Amino acid sequence: MLAILLAAEGKVISGIVCYFWVNRINPNDAVELIDNFELKFTDGSHVVISCNEENEGIAVFNNFSLADEQAELEKNFGNKIRIIPVDASKTQMWTDIPGKVLESVDLTRDGEHYLNDSVLLNFGDEKRIIQLSPADGLIIDYYEE
Repeated sequence: MLAILLAAEGKVISGIVCYFWVNRINPNDAVELIDNFELKFTDGSHVVISCNEENEGIAVFNNFSLADEQAELEKNFGNKIRIIPVDASKTQMWTDIPGKVLESVDLTRDGEHYLNDSVLLNFGDEKRIIQLSPADGLIIDYYEE
C-alpha cells in the first residue's frame, strides 16, 4: 500500500472518480456509500483507495477493474448490488484539484507504527482526508490543520 502511494507523489492529477456501492436488496432500505476512490494522473496511471476485505482498514491498489467488479456482483447478487462510477472532478470539493500535483500522501501514525484508518492527500494549498468508516464506507472531506 505505502509503495503505491509513494509512487503517486509528484504526479499531476487529471481526474477524480468516486465509485458508489449501491445495495438495493431491500428496496425500502437502499444503502449507498463510497466504496472506491480513484485518482487519475496525467501520465495515464491511477491509484484506487478502498476498504480492505475485512472492512477494517484502507486498501490501495492500481489494478482496479470496474468491469470485473460489476461482473462479480452480478454473478453473486443479480442487479441488486451495483457499483456506479461518478466523475467527481467537477464537484465543488474537487473542481480545483485537476492540474495540481499530488505533493504528498500521509498516513496516521501511532508512534513508530502507521495506522490503516485514513489517508491525507496534500495538493499544496489544498488537502483532503479519506477516512474509513466500517458502516459508511469511505468518508472524504476537506482537511485543515
